[in-house]
Amino acid sequence: MLSSQTEKIPANIKRLLAPHGIGYRIKLLSQLLGRRFQEQLDPYKLTPFHWVVLCCLWQEDGQATSSIGDRLQQVGGTLTGVLDRMSDRGLIRRERDVQDRRIWRIWLTDAGRQLEQILPPLAVKLRETALQGVPYPEREHFSDIIDRIIANLSNSAPVTHPDGWSALLAPHNLGYRIKIIAQLGTRRFQERLDPYQLTPFHWVVLCCLWQEDGQATSEIGEKLQQVGGTLTGVLDRMCERGLIRRKRDVQDRRIWRIWLTEAGEQMQITLPPIAMSMLQTMMVGISSEEQEALSDWVNQAIVNLSAA
Repeated sequence: MLSSQTEKIPANIKRLLAPHGIGYRIKLLSQLLGRRFQEQLDPYKLTPFHWVVLCCLWQEDGQATSSIGDRLQQVGGTLTGVLDRMSDRGLIRRERDVQDRRIWRIWLTDAGRQLEQILPPLAVKLRETALQGVPYPEREHFSDIIDRIIANLSNSAPVTHPDGWSALLAPHNLGYRIKIIAQLGTRRFQERLDPYQLTPFHWVVLCCLWQEDGQATSEIGEKLQQVGGTLTGVLDRMCERGLIRRKRDVQDRRIWRIWLTEAGEQMQITLPPIAMSMLQTMMVGISSEEQEALSDWVNQAIVNLSAA
Protein backbone atom coordinates (compact mmCIF):
# COMPACT_ATOMS: atom_id res chain seq x y z
CA MET A 1 0.00 0.00 0.00
CA LEU A 2 1.48 3.31 -1.08
CA SER A 3 1.40 6.24 1.28
CA SER A 4 -0.63 9.19 0.00
CA GLN A 5 0.03 12.62 1.37
CA THR A 6 -2.66 14.41 -0.64
CA GLU A 7 -4.86 15.09 2.41
CA LYS A 8 -1.96 16.81 4.17
CA ILE A 9 -1.52 19.40 1.42
CA PRO A 10 -3.71 22.53 1.71
CA ALA A 11 -5.74 23.34 -1.41
CA ASN A 12 -3.94 26.67 -1.95
CA ILE A 13 -0.62 24.80 -2.05
CA LYS A 14 -1.83 21.83 -4.09
CA ARG A 15 -2.93 24.13 -6.92
CA LEU A 16 0.71 25.24 -7.27
CA LEU A 17 2.06 21.70 -7.64
CA ALA A 18 2.63 19.85 -10.90
CA PRO A 19 0.53 18.67 -12.67
CA HIS A 20 -2.07 21.12 -11.29
CA GLY A 21 -0.05 24.34 -11.47
CA ILE A 22 -0.77 26.72 -14.36
CA GLY A 23 2.94 26.84 -15.22
CA TYR A 24 3.07 23.07 -15.70
CA ARG A 25 -0.15 23.11 -17.73
CA ILE A 26 1.03 25.93 -20.02
CA LYS A 27 4.25 24.00 -20.58
CA LEU A 28 2.19 20.89 -21.38
CA LEU A 29 0.01 22.90 -23.78
CA SER A 30 3.12 24.25 -25.50
CA GLN A 31 4.50 20.73 -25.89
CA LEU A 32 1.22 19.45 -27.33
CA LEU A 33 0.98 22.35 -29.80
CA GLY A 34 4.56 21.68 -30.90
CA ARG A 35 3.95 17.96 -31.41
CA ARG A 36 0.70 18.41 -33.31
CA PHE A 37 2.19 21.11 -35.54
CA GLN A 38 5.22 18.91 -36.22
CA GLU A 39 2.86 16.15 -37.35
CA GLN A 40 1.30 18.58 -39.84
CA LEU A 41 4.71 19.74 -41.08
CA ASP A 42 6.16 16.22 -41.46
CA PRO A 43 4.89 15.74 -45.05
CA TYR A 44 6.87 18.85 -46.03
CA LYS A 45 10.01 17.74 -44.14
CA LEU A 46 9.93 20.91 -42.07
CA THR A 47 9.96 21.70 -38.33
CA PRO A 48 8.32 24.46 -36.28
CA PHE A 49 11.68 26.28 -36.31
CA HIS A 50 11.61 26.33 -40.13
CA TRP A 51 8.09 27.70 -39.85
CA VAL A 52 9.34 30.59 -37.69
CA VAL A 53 12.02 31.47 -40.25
CA LEU A 54 9.51 31.40 -43.10
CA CYS A 55 7.06 33.55 -41.12
CA CYS A 56 9.77 36.14 -40.57
CA LEU A 57 10.61 36.29 -44.27
CA TRP A 58 7.03 36.26 -45.54
CA GLN A 59 6.48 39.41 -43.50
CA GLU A 60 9.83 41.04 -44.34
CA ASP A 61 12.15 39.41 -46.84
CA GLY A 62 15.90 39.94 -46.65
CA GLN A 63 16.21 40.06 -42.87
CA ALA A 64 19.60 39.78 -41.19
CA THR A 65 20.45 36.41 -39.70
CA SER A 66 20.66 38.07 -36.26
CA SER A 67 17.01 39.21 -36.46
CA ILE A 68 15.82 35.72 -37.36
CA GLY A 69 18.07 34.24 -34.70
CA ASP A 70 16.38 36.41 -32.07
CA ARG A 71 12.96 35.03 -33.04
CA LEU A 72 14.17 31.44 -32.86
CA GLN A 73 15.90 32.02 -29.53
CA GLN A 74 12.63 33.30 -28.03
CA VAL A 75 11.12 29.85 -28.48
CA GLY A 76 14.16 27.76 -27.60
CA GLY A 77 15.68 27.34 -31.05
CA THR A 78 19.01 28.31 -32.60
CA LEU A 79 20.16 29.05 -36.13
CA THR A 80 22.46 26.02 -36.03
CA GLY A 81 21.52 23.79 -38.94
CA VAL A 82 18.14 25.45 -39.53
CA LEU A 83 19.24 27.83 -42.28
CA ASP A 84 21.62 25.25 -43.77
CA ARG A 85 18.80 22.75 -44.19
CA MET A 86 16.46 25.36 -45.64
CA SER A 87 19.15 26.48 -48.07
CA ASP A 88 19.79 22.87 -49.10
CA ARG A 89 16.04 22.49 -49.71
CA GLY A 90 16.08 25.55 -51.96
CA LEU A 91 13.70 27.52 -49.70
CA ILE A 92 16.06 30.41 -48.91
CA ARG A 93 19.28 31.97 -50.16
CA ARG A 94 21.94 33.87 -48.21
CA GLU A 95 23.61 37.03 -49.45
CA ARG A 96 25.98 39.53 -47.88
CA ASP A 97 24.55 42.95 -47.10
CA VAL A 98 25.56 45.40 -49.85
CA GLN A 99 26.47 48.12 -47.33
CA ASP A 100 27.98 46.00 -44.55
CA ARG A 101 29.71 42.85 -45.76
CA ARG A 102 29.82 41.45 -42.22
CA ILE A 103 26.04 41.00 -42.29
CA TRP A 104 24.35 38.05 -43.98
CA ARG A 105 20.78 38.56 -45.16
CA ILE A 106 18.24 35.80 -45.81
CA TRP A 107 15.98 35.90 -48.84
CA LEU A 108 13.13 33.64 -49.91
CA THR A 109 13.34 31.64 -53.11
CA ASP A 110 10.27 30.96 -55.24
CA ALA A 111 9.86 27.62 -53.42
CA GLY A 112 9.92 29.41 -50.06
CA ARG A 113 7.29 31.90 -51.22
CA GLN A 114 5.04 29.11 -52.49
CA LEU A 115 4.86 27.62 -48.98
CA GLU A 116 3.09 30.82 -47.91
CA GLN A 117 -0.03 29.42 -49.61
CA ILE A 118 0.33 26.00 -47.98
CA LEU A 119 1.53 26.33 -44.37
CA PRO A 120 -0.58 29.12 -42.77
CA PRO A 121 -3.82 27.11 -43.29
CA LEU A 122 -2.19 24.30 -41.29
CA ALA A 123 -1.56 26.75 -38.43
CA VAL A 124 -5.20 27.88 -38.60
CA LYS A 125 -6.38 24.27 -38.46
CA LEU A 126 -4.23 23.62 -35.37
CA ARG A 127 -5.54 26.77 -33.66
CA GLU A 128 -9.13 25.75 -34.34
CA THR A 129 -8.46 22.27 -32.97
CA ALA A 130 -6.89 23.67 -29.79
CA LEU A 131 -9.66 26.22 -29.16
CA GLN A 132 -12.62 24.07 -30.12
CA GLY A 133 -15.45 24.83 -27.69
CA VAL A 134 -14.03 28.24 -26.74
CA PRO A 135 -16.33 31.04 -28.05
CA TYR A 136 -14.68 33.63 -30.31
CA PRO A 137 -15.13 36.58 -27.90
CA GLU A 138 -13.39 34.52 -25.18
CA ARG A 139 -10.55 33.73 -27.57
CA GLU A 140 -9.79 37.45 -27.83
CA HIS A 141 -9.70 37.68 -24.04
CA PHE A 142 -7.46 34.59 -23.88
CA SER A 143 -5.07 36.22 -26.35
CA ASP A 144 -5.01 39.43 -24.33
CA ILE A 145 -4.17 37.59 -21.09
CA ILE A 146 -1.40 35.67 -22.87
CA ASP A 147 0.16 38.97 -23.96
CA ARG A 148 -0.05 40.39 -20.44
CA ILE A 149 1.69 37.33 -18.98
CA ILE A 150 4.49 37.65 -21.55
CA ALA A 151 4.85 41.32 -20.60
CA ASN A 152 5.01 40.41 -16.90
CA LEU A 153 7.66 37.74 -17.43
CA SER A 154 9.77 39.87 -19.78
CA ASN A 155 9.37 43.19 -17.91
CA SER A 156 8.05 44.84 -21.06
CA ALA A 157 4.85 46.43 -22.33
CA PRO A 158 2.21 44.20 -23.99
CA VAL A 159 2.66 43.96 -27.76
CA THR A 160 -0.01 45.05 -30.22
CA HIS A 161 -0.61 42.41 -32.87
CA PRO A 162 -1.69 43.02 -36.46
CA ASP A 163 -5.05 41.96 -37.79
CA GLY A 164 -5.67 39.69 -40.72
CA TRP A 165 -3.14 37.42 -42.38
CA SER A 166 -0.10 38.48 -40.32
CA ALA A 167 -1.90 37.51 -37.09
CA LEU A 168 -1.61 33.86 -38.21
CA LEU A 169 2.18 34.01 -38.37
CA ALA A 170 4.96 33.91 -35.78
CA PRO A 171 5.60 35.93 -33.63
CA HIS A 172 1.92 36.93 -33.48
CA ASN A 173 0.12 33.59 -33.58
CA LEU A 174 -1.11 31.93 -30.41
CA GLY A 175 1.17 28.88 -30.60
CA TYR A 176 4.31 31.01 -30.76
CA ARG A 177 3.18 33.15 -27.81
CA ILE A 178 2.28 30.11 -25.70
CA LYS A 179 5.80 28.81 -26.41
CA ILE A 180 7.28 32.15 -25.30
CA ILE A 181 5.43 31.91 -21.97
CA ALA A 182 6.67 28.35 -21.48
CA GLN A 183 10.25 29.41 -22.23
CA LEU A 184 10.19 32.58 -20.13
CA GLY A 185 8.40 30.85 -17.26
CA THR A 186 10.97 28.04 -17.20
CA ARG A 187 13.88 30.52 -17.18
CA ARG A 188 12.39 32.66 -14.41
CA PHE A 189 11.57 29.60 -12.28
CA GLN A 190 15.06 28.22 -12.86
CA GLU A 191 16.54 31.49 -11.58
CA ARG A 192 14.56 31.05 -8.37
CA LEU A 193 15.63 27.41 -8.02
CA ASP A 194 19.33 28.04 -8.68
CA PRO A 195 20.21 28.72 -5.00
CA TYR A 196 18.93 25.21 -4.18
CA GLN A 197 20.79 23.59 -7.11
CA LEU A 198 17.52 22.28 -8.49
CA THR A 199 15.77 22.48 -11.87
CA PRO A 200 12.09 22.65 -12.86
CA PHE A 201 12.30 18.91 -13.63
CA HIS A 202 13.39 18.22 -10.04
CA TRP A 203 10.42 20.33 -8.95
CA VAL A 204 8.07 18.07 -10.96
CA VAL A 205 9.49 14.95 -9.29
CA LEU A 206 9.13 16.46 -5.81
CA CYS A 207 5.57 17.57 -6.57
CA CYS A 208 4.65 14.02 -7.59
CA LEU A 209 6.08 12.55 -4.39
CA TRP A 210 4.67 15.19 -2.03
CA GLN A 211 1.24 14.17 -3.29
CA GLU A 212 1.87 10.41 -3.39
CA ASP A 213 5.11 9.03 -2.06
CA GLY A 214 6.53 5.78 -3.38
CA GLN A 215 5.48 6.21 -7.00
CA ALA A 216 6.94 3.96 -9.68
CA THR A 217 9.66 5.50 -11.85
CA SER A 218 7.41 5.01 -14.89
CA GLU A 219 4.67 7.20 -13.37
CA ILE A 220 7.11 10.00 -12.62
CA GLY A 221 8.69 9.59 -16.06
CA GLU A 222 5.32 10.18 -17.72
CA LYS A 223 4.87 13.48 -15.87
CA LEU A 224 8.35 14.64 -16.92
CA GLN A 225 7.85 13.53 -20.52
CA GLN A 226 4.66 15.56 -20.76
CA VAL A 227 6.66 18.76 -20.32
CA GLY A 228 9.70 17.79 -22.39
CA GLY A 229 11.85 16.16 -19.71
CA THR A 230 13.24 12.68 -19.20
CA LEU A 231 14.33 10.67 -16.18
CA THR A 232 17.91 10.61 -17.48
CA GLY A 233 20.11 12.01 -14.75
CA VAL A 234 17.25 13.64 -12.84
CA LEU A 235 16.72 10.90 -10.27
CA ASP A 236 20.46 10.20 -10.00
CA ARG A 237 21.15 13.80 -9.05
CA MET A 238 18.29 13.85 -6.56
CA CYS A 239 19.60 10.66 -4.95
CA GLU A 240 23.07 12.19 -4.70
CA ARG A 241 21.54 15.24 -3.05
CA GLY A 242 19.79 13.00 -0.53
CA LEU A 243 16.29 14.16 -1.57
CA ILE A 244 14.96 10.75 -2.65
CA ARG A 245 15.76 7.06 -2.34
CA ARG A 246 15.02 4.23 -4.75
CA LYS A 247 13.63 0.92 -3.62
CA ARG A 248 12.36 -2.16 -5.47
CA ASP A 249 8.64 -2.88 -5.26
CA VAL A 250 7.98 -5.57 -2.66
CA GLN A 251 5.49 -7.39 -4.91
CA ASP A 252 7.18 -6.91 -8.29
CA ARG A 253 10.97 -6.72 -8.15
CA ARG A 254 11.10 -5.36 -11.71
CA ILE A 255 9.56 -2.09 -10.53
CA TRP A 256 11.56 0.63 -8.84
CA ARG A 257 9.68 3.00 -6.54
CA ILE A 258 10.84 6.46 -5.51
CA TRP A 259 10.50 7.63 -1.92
CA LEU A 260 11.17 10.99 -0.33
CA THR A 261 13.87 11.33 2.26
CA GLU A 262 13.49 13.71 5.18
CA ALA A 263 15.38 16.34 3.17
CA GLY A 264 12.97 15.88 0.27
CA GLU A 265 9.98 16.26 2.56
CA GLN A 266 11.44 19.46 4.03
CA MET A 267 11.59 20.96 0.54
CA GLN A 268 7.77 21.03 0.71
CA ILE A 269 8.17 23.92 3.12
CA THR A 270 10.79 25.75 1.05
CA LEU A 271 9.76 25.42 -2.61
CA PRO A 272 5.98 26.06 -2.81
CA PRO A 273 6.41 29.69 -1.62
CA ILE A 274 8.88 30.12 -4.50
CA ALA A 275 6.28 28.73 -6.89
CA MET A 276 3.73 31.13 -5.39
CA SER A 277 6.11 34.03 -5.97
CA MET A 278 6.52 32.90 -9.58
CA LEU A 279 2.75 32.74 -10.04
CA GLN A 280 2.34 36.23 -8.61
CA THR A 281 4.95 37.57 -11.05
CA MET A 282 3.12 35.98 -13.98
CA MET A 283 -0.28 37.26 -12.92
CA VAL A 284 0.43 40.91 -12.08
CA GLY A 285 -2.61 42.91 -13.16
CA ILE A 286 -4.62 39.78 -14.00
CA SER A 287 -7.72 39.36 -11.83
CA SER A 288 -8.64 36.14 -10.04
CA GLU A 289 -11.62 35.78 -12.41
CA GLU A 290 -9.30 36.09 -15.41
CA GLN A 291 -6.94 33.55 -13.88
CA GLU A 292 -9.81 31.08 -13.49
CA ALA A 293 -10.85 31.70 -17.10
CA LEU A 294 -7.27 31.20 -18.28
CA SER A 295 -7.07 27.92 -16.36
CA ASP A 296 -10.30 26.72 -18.01
CA TRP A 297 -9.09 27.69 -21.50
CA VAL A 298 -5.74 25.96 -21.03
CA ASN A 299 -7.48 22.81 -19.76
CA GLN A 300 -9.85 22.84 -22.75
CA ALA A 301 -6.99 23.20 -25.22
CA ILE A 302 -5.05 20.36 -23.55
CA VAL A 303 -8.10 18.08 -23.78
CA ASN A 304 -8.68 19.03 -27.43
CA LEU A 305 -5.07 18.46 -28.48
CA SER A 306 -4.73 15.23 -26.49
CA ALA A 307 -7.76 13.83 -28.33
CA ALA A 308 -6.63 15.05 -31.76
